[in-house]
Amino acid sequence: MRFQQIKDLMLYLEQLHHQQGLSYGRQIPRVDGERSRMLLAYLQGREDAAAAHLHDYREQMGKAVKETWLDQGFGEDLLAECERLALEAGTRPEEIVALASRQEEKLIGELSRLARECPTPGTVALLKALASMAQSRLTRLVHGVHRLDDI
Repeated sequence: MRFQQIKDLMLYLEQLHHQQGLSYGRQIPRVDGERSRMLLAYLQGREDAAAAHLHDYREQMGKAVKETWLDQGFGEDLLAECERLALEAGTRPEEIVALASRQEEKLIGELSRLARECPTPGTVALLKALASMAQSRLTRLVHGVHRLDDI
């Protein structure tokens, strides 16, 4: 996937989180375990919040950064991958966490790679910040799941 401008990348990321949230929501009635359903509901809310945050972030970005041309793009289409999500009835919470973690790690990897290949310091800083935010989200997810285990 190739992007033309940073604002297009930001829109893609916003759509990615929105679609991941919808995808997690669609899985809630498919799984049997109460903890799995609770985790999927948590993940859905987490992705919805991320999409809203990225929308606000994109709206507040400076025009110069927004319109920076970026010749690179993600190596794989993460949006298509999240749309294919289909969990089995017996999916355990650990499997759901592993799946969500892999998705987040792919996003972090792609953002980090793009940051290394960016043409301007402003876009490098933006992409590094997005990768850092994704890493923080992953850390919070792992800590949140440990708290769920304690309940």
